[in-house]
Amino acid sequence: MIERLRLNAAARNQLSTLKRRTGIEHNNAICRHALCISLANPSVPPDENFSTSGGVEIDWRTFTGGHDALYLNLLTVRLRSENRRVTDELIRQTLLLHVHRGLSYLVSRREEDLLVEMAKSINEGDGLLADTGG
Repeated sequence: MIERLRLNAAARNQLSTLKRRTGIEHNNAICRHALCISLANPSVPPDENFSTSGGVEIDWRTFTGGHDALYLNLLTVRLRSENRRVTDELIRQTLLLHVHRGLSYLVSRREEDLLVEMAKSINEGDGLLADTGG
């Protein structure tokens, strides 16, 4: 089971940039959006070993906003779609790879595009950006 989402220093810097550019205050809301953006891309993120030194940690329940089963199911479905085994370790690794890739996608977007996309997601009722105080 995942207890904490541990992100590297680059992700911490990306989160700071995204908070400044979007006005979204909480890392968990941005990371949820990053995860979903990455999961929407059918390609497999590159396998990386992340050093969490100087990074940021987010409690799993804060990250999920109380929707633990939803996020575990999203990750499980992704692993199965890639014909991979579903283990706690692979779920954790898949989460990390997708959040890191999603943050890179978000931070590379022009500010106008980023705000429009994030607002569109909220307006479509995806609810994954809803602030839960984390």
